[in-house]
Amino acid sequence: MSCVGSVTKATLRLANATASNTNEVLHLSGRYEIVSLVGTLNPDAHLHVCLADAEGGTVGGHVLGGLEVFTTAEVVIGEATQLQFERELDEQTGFPELVVQRR
Repeated sequence: MSCVGSVTKATLRLANATASNTNEVLHLSGRYEIVSLVGTLNPDAHLHVCLADAEGGTVGGHVLGGLEVFTTAEVVIGEATQLQFERELDEQTGFPELVVQRR
């Protein structure tokens, strides 16, 4: 539901990636403030992060891994017990997209 903290490393897939070209990846190293962290935590977690550098410049994208906490990462998680979250391949985008159903 929310997250505050900082990281020293992050690997992000940028918005212009496609299912056939997932190589639009950014590897960050340095001190970054977590401005936003959102997504779903199912067996295949799907997270997006926005990070700010020392000058306040921001960058964001799909988290591929490699988030290394610098000072802290205070994460608040909510549970939707009445809902079931699954992923199904969307033939139009080529990506597994979120499908939400009642339990």
